[in-house]
Amino acid sequence: MTPRDRMLFIEPDGSNREEVRRLGYRFIDLLVDAASEASHHIPVPEEFGGRDPIRSPYEPSAAGRSADELLATVRERVLDRVLNPAHPGYVGHMDSLASTVGIFSDAIVSACNNNMLSYEMSLAFTRMERTMMEWAARRFGLGGRASGYLVSGGTLANIQAVWSARNAILADAADRGLAGVAAQPVVLASENAHYSFLKAANLLGLGRSGLLRVAPRADGRVRAADFDDAIAAAIRSGLRPFCLVGIAGTTVTGQIEPLAEMAAVARRHGLWFHVDAAYGGSLVLSEHNRARLAGIETADSITWNPQKWLYVPKTCASLLYRDGAVVDATVRERFVYGRDEESGERPNLGEFTIQGTRRVDVLKLWLTLEHFGTAYLAELIDSHLDRARRLAERIRESEELELIAEPDLSIVCFRARPPGIDPNDGAAMDAIQARVQREVAKRSHGWLSMPLHRGRRVLRAVILHPRCDDAVLDSLLMDVREAARRL
Repeated sequence: MTPRDRMLFIEPDGSNREEVRRLGYRFIDLLVDAASEASHHIPVPEEFGGRDPIRSPYEPSAAGRSADELLATVRERVLDRVLNPAHPGYVGHMDSLASTVGIFSDAIVSACNNNMLSYEMSLAFTRMERTMMEWAARRFGLGGRASGYLVSGGTLANIQAVWSARNAILADAADRGLAGVAAQPVVLASENAHYSFLKAANLLGLGRSGLLRVAPRADGRVRAADFDDAIAAAIRSGLRPFCLVGIAGTTVTGQIEPLAEMAAVARRHGLWFHVDAAYGGSLVLSEHNRARLAGIETADSITWNPQKWLYVPKTCASLLYRDGAVVDATVRERFVYGRDEESGERPNLGEFTIQGTRRVDVLKLWLTLEHFGTAYLAELIDSHLDRARRLAERIRESEELELIAEPDLSIVCFRARPPGIDPNDGAAMDAIQARVQREVAKRSHGWLSMPLHRGRRVLRAVILHPRCDDAVLDSLLMDVREAARRL
């Protein structure tokens, strides 16, 4: 066996233990050095400029390459060209740095290489996931019949929620699809809903027209009464509403919709009520701020992503159900090429989710919660909400800036408004935001995203990083104002 051959696997008999250990230390040095220098590298990399790690057209090495060569390539051509959410000034999206134990847990999971498809392929992790999801359901107040599953991202969680709603509310839909539905089924959500609901409507045979969007009022907030009106109008048009979506943390502005009132609308009309709390759901850890989620406990299903505000490395997303029996009756497909476990203590989790084969995500969730402690996580969440409020105040007080919406969570959207520019000139204002964003990114103090809000470009700060303090945010605002003045 050649030296390279001896490193291709960790030999089960332990014969190459020390060689692998030395290689592992080199990888650890590489990742720790890269993460420890995050503050010294720009948050968002520039284009590759001829330094692509893998050039096109690509052809794998026939003879293989040494670990030394691969480590050098990763160091020189990959790590300086990746997104850098560990930078304290990276406030562009709902990403943050990964927890230390979360990073190392991924290595353990890869070494175990278990499959969450079935109990016999992942018995320890299946039991751990069940226990963790029971805890999450209790935290959200879903009651004793609740269940939940980890999935690979909030999009899959939302798609499965609509799938469950269709099969639970529309008679025979689980067996016959839409063939037995006389009227076109529709989902209702605000215009602020995540694009995954369009995917859900399309995948489930409803088409994009199967998602009816309700416009928010002038203040950017949706009203529950508008959903009452939209449902009535849909029925008059011969449509069949079956699912109402509420949002706890809209993607652009982070607003929390009136969940309790929307739940009442759903009950009046016999609709499934799903809450997309991918981002805002983490407020359930905060005793001071969890009341902002009032009404979420009445949902039939909830999307919640610990990967966003709890520092769990991607992916770590979940779908929680008020009544686990509904999942069994509507979307479960029996596992047929292994042991069929009837016992609820030994579930095959792949029977209940869109995914069959699935990576183990629960270990990094459990380790992160245990290492941080829920009290400290709540403290971080509360501090981010306070920083967002203070940032909004400073924007509101500046004549050169315009606050777009009062923050409900730790997202603050605003526009640069330099003197001499008509704020009603949408095209000119859009161009200014784009140029300001580029100028701010060059200064390396941080990075703001630039989403569309009501058809116009805005600058967005998502405060998640534990080291993103008022000083970091003040530097970003100063950069924005100076860039706008030069324009």
